[in-house]
Amino acid sequence: MREGLAAIDIDGSRGEGGGQILRTSLALSIITGRPIAIRNIRAGRAKSGLRRQHLACVLAAQELCGATVHGAEVSSKYLEFSPGAIQRDSLAIDIGTAGSTTLVVQTILVPALAAKRTLRATVHGGTHNPMAPPFEFLDRVFLPHLHAMGAKVTLTLDRHGFAGGGGRRGIESDVKDRGQLTLVIEPGELRPIEVIDAGPVTARGATAVLARLPTHIGDRELAIVQDSLGFTRSECAIREIGDAGTGNVLLLEVERAQGREVVAGFGEQGTRAELVASRACAELAAFLAADVPVGEHLADQLLLPLAIAGGGAFRCAPLSLHATTNIETIGLFLDVPFRVEPAGDAVIVRVG
Repeated sequence: MREGLAAIDIDGSRGEGGGQILRTSLALSIITGRPIAIRNIRAGRAKSGLRRQHLACVLAAQELCGATVHGAEVSSKYLEFSPGAIQRDSLAIDIGTAGSTTLVVQTILVPALAAKRTLRATVHGGTHNPMAPPFEFLDRVFLPHLHAMGAKVTLTLDRHGFAGGGGRRGIESDVKDRGQLTLVIEPGELRPIEVIDAGPVTARGATAVLARLPTHIGDRELAIVQDSLGFTRSECAIREIGDAGTGNVLLLEVERAQGREVVAGFGEQGTRAELVASRACAELAAFLAADVPVGEHLADQLLLPLAIAGGGAFRCAPLSLHATTNIETIGLFLDVPFRVEPAGDAVIVRVG
């Protein structure tokens, strides 16, 4: 902790009242050296307080910078976090359940980039979770924009991990269902970027990922994709994997000049494959109809790196409550202006 800096009091019930407030606050506490006290953690969720995957974010942040922490336990609604300087160049994080590895990555990624240090982190847990971005979203949608900003970062899927094994047990599933991601960061300088023009779709594809489930599930999902979105058979594929427990995710991807969008539909026990696919198709159709380069979830994730870079802009559909809450949280730490300007049915978010 930097001498003389007062702790920032954070109300975790503000806005959408979820885990993003915690993750952004931990990241910015490390970056700025400001201690934080978070109350009402995840008050907007049915099960408030720290769950195992949120606790893993806290412990990963603590290990990264040698922080002093109070309240780091499951179900805790209050947390004190006093950061030190980043000194670690490797981390091994085990969530202990199939909770989201990608959310843990989000917590430590930008602080490591801001510190311009080398970091290698392995994270054990779920790689494909209904309430978090899947590996493919971070790797194929988010990271390319970080690369454009000058970040030297790679993310590898070492082993799939499906939360709940297709709906069997939720994220409290046992060790055989857990996967692993590896994050590698090299020193680099973040610079502003602008992502304004959508441009035409240059490529698209649909992949039904199946782990120890019948092939007909993927066939039925892809039939809906072809019927609803007009994808051809050559644009659709089934991928069967044997390195995980039981699970299913349908990945829909479109590519444009300024980036990609990946939409995921997660199979659940008791939910027909046709419904899983229909929901994913509806989400992708809405994104395409908006004719913007940045989707709802990417908009939320670009805010922090652009603020650290000192500027940038992107065009997206009107911001979600998740994103506006993230802007408010960033404003507690950084004196970086955000302007949201109307642009037809969309908005342009300008940072700096």
